[in-house]
Amino acid sequence: MLGVASTASAHAASPLAVAVALENFKNAKVVPDVVPTFNPSGLMTLNFTTGVGRPDIGQAVARSNVSGTPLLMIRGSAEAEAQTGGPFNVTTIRYTVLCIDGNTAGSSNPAGYNLHYLEHNLAYGENHDHTVTLNSTGSPIVAYAAPNPPSGSGPHRYIWLAYAQPEDFSAPSTPAPGSGVALFNLTQYTAAANLSNPIAGTYLTVQEGATNASVASTTAVDSTTLPQYTATATGDHDHDHDHDHDHDHDHDHDHSNAAITSVAWVPGALALMGATVGALLIL
Repeated sequence: MLGVASTASAHAASPLAVAVALENFKNAKVVPDVVPTFNPSGLMTLNFTTGVGRPDIGQAVARSNVSGTPLLMIRGSAEAEAQTGGPFNVTTIRYTVLCIDGNTAGSSNPAGYNLHYLEHNLAYGENHDHTVTLNSTGSPIVAYAAPNPPSGSGPHRYIWLAYAQPEDFSAPSTPAPGSGVALFNLTQYTAAANLSNPIAGTYLTVQEGATNASVASTTAVDSTTLPQYTATATGDHDHDHDHDHDHDHDHDHDHSNAAITSVAWVPGALALMGATVGALLIL
C-alpha cells in the first residue's frame, strides 16, 4: 500500500516551490519528452523510510536506498486547496499515482516507458497529527518495483505523477491488476482513463555502473527569474512558516521564501546556491 500525506491549506505549498518544481521537470527534459504537459498545482515528495529518506527532486540515489515502497507526501498550493471541488478536495477526490522509468535525459521512446507503479482510487484519511494520508482502497494495478536500470545505460529518471480522478473515472482494462513492470504509454493511458494534467510530481535518478552513454545537457533553474520569486521578495510571506505536523518527517518545513540566489538542476541532483542546501523543496 502506498501512503500519501498532505496538509490543510494553512500549510499549503508556496507558489515559488511549485514553480521551481515545474522548471526542474522542464530542464531535466521530463517535460515534454516523457510527460507532454505538466502544470502542477501542488508538490510531491517521496519518503523511503527504510532507505534514502526523502530525496530532493532530481536527486541521484542508489538502487539499494529506494528498494522499499515509499510514503508519498503531497500538498496543494493555497489556491488549489481552497478551490471547491478542486484537485485537493479531501472529501470527494480520488487519485491515481504512477511511476515510470523515463530513461536518460534526451532519450525518446514514443512507444512508451517501463511502468514501475500504478494505483487508482487512492483516498484521503485524516491522522491524529492533522496530516492527511492518502490510503489504498484496494490493490495496486502494478505494485511498486524498485528502479533497475541496465548497467552502463546512464542516469535513469524515475518519474512519479499524481492525477485527480474525475467522478466518472473508469480504469482502462490494461494493464491488468497484478501486472509487473512492462512498457507503458503514458499519453494513451491517461487519455483512455480521462486523466488530465498531473496535479503534482517528482522524480529521482538512478544509475547502475559507469557509463559512456550520451546524456543531454541541461540548464540551471534560476528562481530569481520566476514571477513567483518577485512576489516572495516583495513581501508575500503567507507561507513563511509552512510547517507540516507529521512527526515522522523531522525536516518537514517549506523554506521556499528564504533568500535564494538561484536554483540549479544538475544531472542527479538539485543544487541550491545562496541558500542552505535542501531548503527549497523539502516538504
